[in-house]
Amino acid sequence: MAMIIIHFPQSVKEYAAAAVCPGREMALPVRCPHLECQAGGELIRWGRYWRWISADETEYRIQIQRLRCKACGRTQALLPDFLHPYRHYAVSLMQQVMGLYLLVGLGFAHIWHELRPLKPARTTVREWVRAFAYGAGYLLLDALRRFVLALSLDLEQPGRAPAHLNRSRCPKQRWRLKRSYHFWRWGEWLYAWLKENQVRLLFSADQFFSFLLHWLQSQGLVPRLLWSPDLETSPTIPFSPFNQAGPFAARPAKNFIPP
Repeated sequence: MAMIIIHFPQSVKEYAAAAVCPGREMALPVRCPHLECQAGGELIRWGRYWRWISADETEYRIQIQRLRCKACGRTQALLPDFLHPYRHYAVSLMQQVMGLYLLVGLGFAHIWHELRPLKPARTTVREWVRAFAYGAGYLLLDALRRFVLALSLDLEQPGRAPAHLNRSRCPKQRWRLKRSYHFWRWGEWLYAWLKENQVRLLFSADQFFSFLLHWLQSQGLVPRLLWSPDLETSPTIPFSPFNQAGPFAARPAKNFIPP
């Protein structure tokens, strides 16, 4: 089942406490998100399902609205953007972990102590870093960089990645971590450009990853920042304008309007 990222302006607690599943009251996407379909006006609500999310030191059970395309028969889920597809913890917590590792330079032990009292397992924190390095650093960096450069060729590009990213013993992992650092910096540039030149953004500082999920979706890319390199379902080739995962020619850079 595919995921459609939707912006929910309230907190996870407010979403969970809603008397009616918020997805039942939100406007449906105009077109089917599948690239082979793209039928207009064919999406209908198709039941709901429950899932858990850890946020704000609490476990919440929330309802997710499911959709179905009458043209192609595929189903999609309206996923609030405080959730990352196939992840149990809130996007903001994963953003905090990656910021502490990539930008601040903390090691895993220090990061784990910073996360009190909401503590995912140490192995989970390590897996997030590895999955973000693979997803953002290997699969997505070139697509984001090309997008930003299409907005402005006259910009100061990110400098060298910080030295603390050299501490990994694996050369391939060091390379991916440095690229994921640059992905973060290019994403910050995109956020700043949009805020100044195009629209009033609705994302706060702790929703930077949510903002990036919407950008991925707007470009026809799977809205996932963390891809585990160990799973057979993870792509092995970076997303680019030259494969089906990234049809940039059909979605010019200036057409990106966040919610």
